[in-house]
Amino acid sequence: MINYFTKHGIPYLWELLHLQYTCYRMFPEELPHRLIKMFAFRGDNVLDPFMGSGTTSLAAKNLERNSVGYEINPEFIEIAKQKLNTKQPDFMGTEYEFLHDTIKGDVAAAIERLPYQFKDPHKLDKKTDPRKLTCGSRIEKGSEAEREEFFTVKEILSPEKVRLSNGLTVKLIGIKSDPFTHDKAVCYLTEKIKGKRIFLKYDKLKHDEENVLLCYLYLENKTFVNAHLIKSGLVGIDGSYEYRYRGKFLEMGELVS
Repeated sequence: MINYFTKHGIPYLWELLHLQYTCYRMFPEELPHRLIKMFAFRGDNVLDPFMGSGTTSLAAKNLERNSVGYEINPEFIEIAKQKLNTKQPDFMGTEYEFLHDTIKGDVAAAIERLPYQFKDPHKLDKKTDPRKLTCGSRIEKGSEAEREEFFTVKEILSPEKVRLSNGLTVKLIGIKSDPFTHDKAVCYLTEKIKGKRIFLKYDKLKHDEENVLLCYLYLENKTFVNAHLIKSGLVGIDGSYEYRYRGKFLEMGELVS
């Protein structure tokens, strides 16, 4: 198993897992992303018995897999909802359901009736108070700084231009307005991203000829808006200059045309 992961580009998998359990932190989405991509197909179900902040569910969602998660710490639920952006309708029409299980009866008595009960033969000398550690299912308030700078979409100016809450106008890289579907594309973006938190990524060319900032726009849950707008078939592709996803966008355009 370890050799398999090493050969497939995860040489530090076990180091990452060790870090997760020796010091509290939410592990990067890239870790479950690679594993899900290797071992599950689109539409498959991914089970996370220790859901925590919902990173595995987010990776499954972004890879178009279904997911089920269990978590005994109620403090994580709101964090998972924020990470998954459950209040926002997304491009895939994702549905969320959060259930609360209640334990009925005498748990201790039920355990005593089990045919097998694990008894740890090792007597450990506890020199560290585990309650003072930031390990396991604990949430340290204010310990996680946001990695991206987030903005809010204030106005949809056109299929390729949006105005942010700070007054900045940005232009979506690779997007070209289609006069026949212009209004539909504006309505589509208004429904999906207006008022939502987003972050931006950039390419080598930072501004167009009108000095408007060029960007790749992502929702807080890492949904790639430029790509989904092209997949909707409501816009054309601007292939007049070179940028990172030019070839990929042109391929998407051919598939929807």
